Amino acid sequence: MGAVGRMVGVALGLGLIAASCGSGGGNDNGVSFRAVGFFQGQLQGGRCQVPTASNAIADQSIDLPLDSSFVDTGYPADIFFCRAFLWLESNLVNQSIVVDQLDIEYEIPGARIGIPSNTVPIGARLNPVNASETVQNPFGPPNVYIGQPEAQLVPASLVLFLRQNRQTLPQLPYAMTIHVTARGRTDAGENLDSNEVNYTVTWNQDTLSTTTTTQ
Repeated sequence: MGAVGRMVGVALGLGLIAASCGSGGGNDNGVSFRAVGFFQGQLQGGRCQVPTASNAIADQSIDLPLDSSFVDTGYPADIFFCRAFLWLESNLVNQSIVVDQLDIEYEIPGARIGIPSNTVPIGARLNPVNASETVQNPFGPPNVYIGQPEAQLVPASLVLFLRQNRQTLPQLPYAMTIHVTARGRTDAGENLDSNEVNYTVTWNQDTLSTTTTTQ
């Protein structure tokens, strides 16, 4: 339950060799346009410190209460507070990538009904991997973007769908895997899709855990 915390250094963000852009829609499994994964920030004095490339902590899963009134009144911003930040990066040389959207699909093993997918517009710009060091980027290296889909990762409409279709879903608690792919366009006008990254929500009765690593 909760996140598996570990420190992730800058080397993770820059570990790939810079590659040129491929054909439209291609990406050679995340070489040019990479989704690194999900991370959490650090909670300090009741405020969330957004993760950067030098201090991001891996965040792979969370437990959420499907039927709790807290979900109705505080969901989703409070539950995902300082959690589920998506790290994207470009390894293109001399070209930026404008990330247009996230395509999100949901998988529940044992479900007898398809789970509706979701598309989220984001509008993030990734600078080239060889961008000048003078380029200011709050997330660290200029080719890195770290943002939080929060409300759109598990939208309220999906929670309602799960509640209304529980007869076709496994008994609580059950795991739901979220599959996320980012889509963008290079300066040259070529479409790129990132590799897929996953995040797991375990839906339970009413126990809520939102543990966030602190310093």
